[in-house]
Amino acid sequence: MANGQGHGGTGGYGAPPPQNPYGPAPYGQNPYAAQNPYAQPVPPPQAYQPQQPYPAQQAHPAHPAPQPRPVPQPQPPHPAARFGAAPASAGGTGGFPGPAPRRNRLAVLLQFLLQWIYAPLWVLGLVLLFVVLILADYNGGGPSSDGWLKVNRGFIPPRRLRAELTGRPEHWERYVAPVLERRIAAAEASYAAGGGEVQPDLGRVVGVRLALRLYRGLGAAGVVRLAESRGWHGVASGTDAGHVRLARHFPAPATLNAPSPHDPPAAPGTPWGPQPVRPAPLLPFVFLLQIVYAPVYGLLTCWVKRPEPDYWDRHIRRILERDSNRTRPTTTRTPDGTLALRIHLKRATYRGAGAHQALRIAAAQGWTLDPAYAPDPTNSLRLTRPAAPTQP
Repeated sequence: MANGQGHGGTGGYGAPPPQNPYGPAPYGQNPYAAQNPYAQPVPPPQAYQPQQPYPAQQAHPAHPAPQPRPVPQPQPPHPAARFGAAPASAGGTGGFPGPAPRRNRLAVLLQFLLQWIYAPLWVLGLVLLFVVLILADYNGGGPSSDGWLKVNRGFIPPRRLRAELTGRPEHWERYVAPVLERRIAAAEASYAAGGGEVQPDLGRVVGVRLALRLYRGLGAAGVVRLAESRGWHGVASGTDAGHVRLARHFPAPATLNAPSPHDPPAAPGTPWGPQPVRPAPLLPFVFLLQIVYAPVYGLLTCWVKRPEPDYWDRHIRRILERDSNRTRPTTTRTPDGTLALRIHLKRATYRGAGAHQALRIAAAQGWTLDPAYAPDPTNSLRLTRPAAPTQP
């Protein structure tokens, strides 16, 4: 009997559950898509992404990408490189030897104790040797080196003794710094007095050389570092295992503040004019002092009794001729590659005539002021002219 719960007499109590006539539909598909001819395919669901109010910015990576290294531009050569003085690298003192091996402490102590005995005996022996050579009228040759005459080379001062015993670089630096300061001051004083080697660019170079015993625990690299702080540089071409060489290049004077040889004569008493001559009463004493080594010269001058007006002019010409015809003149290269002859006139050569008159006389023979030196008429005149070509 039907209970009225089914439809068409089916689905009554106890009847099996009705089957889905369309079959199971996979997830995400419409089961009625086959029935609806206007149905459109549904895209698969996507994760929710909130709308950004501003454009997204690219995050910076934790490690930035490596940038290409700039290509180093060629630098102009160091002024010292043109005349064989290769300086240290700009970033340090590479290329120079480091500290040398330490000496035996016992040997250092023995040398320090014994030097107070053998140093005075050494000096006394040298004095006796010279006396014997003078009395014996010795004319033979001696040793090629004068190192055996310098007793101070084997002497160890207390500050160096401490550096030798400890071997610490800071102790060596305390010892080397004053020594280097004195050597540099002496070299720069020699440049101010006209010393130094003239270079093709008309600048001058002065040098200093230190022995290994003075910087053993610091090394040549440490000495170069100290020198660079004072405006000097190391010369690799002149540095060996036993010495370190330092140099400094001074440029040529910017201007030559000097009168032209064709200007009117300078007034007496001015730097370029005639200077006061020696007092007449002093000349006999000068004569007595120089008669030991130059009697003929003292007799021919006759400054007091025969003061000829043109004496100074003739004297200047004689000195110029002597220096021009000497066997080995001082010649250097000029910036254009030619050879130049250089001479040095002392103040005593032109005292009574004046530096300007000496310049006028020298100009007649082709001499001009040397542009490698600043004019200093109160002390000396430095002249130059092109060297005569040598005969084949």
